[in-house]
Amino acid sequence: MHLTRGDLVAQWIEDYCVVPSGPDKGKRVRLTEAELYEVRRFYDAPEGPPAQQVEGNLAAYLALLHTCGIEAPDDGPRPHVDCWTVWNASNNPMLRRVLKREPDAVACPELGTRFPRAA
Repeated sequence: MHLTRGDLVAQWIEDYCVVPSGPDKGKRVRLTEAELYEVRRFYDAPEGPPAQQVEGNLAAYLALLHTCGIEAPDDGPRPHVDCWTVWNASNNPMLRRVLKREPDAVACPELGTRFPRAA
């Protein structure tokens, strides 16, 4: 079976991200069917990402993906999300080893990537 870019993104999110808030805070992420649809729509559309932005927890997972995950070297889409939600979604020892919390951003010094506080 051939995995699409969206499938690989979804797999990375479920392997490395945790729920940043709410009753399931700290548990491993299990994407809903609606979230899987959004991820695939965002990464697998032949015409590129849709104009509308992803928001909420899914945006935090995508921010981590582009800060220290498999899409980090890419400038890719910028989700709208608070950088502290991003930090909370990274509460996994494997991610915390590579991330640094700065006053105005979450950064991966090794890759030179940052997810700044929303303006």
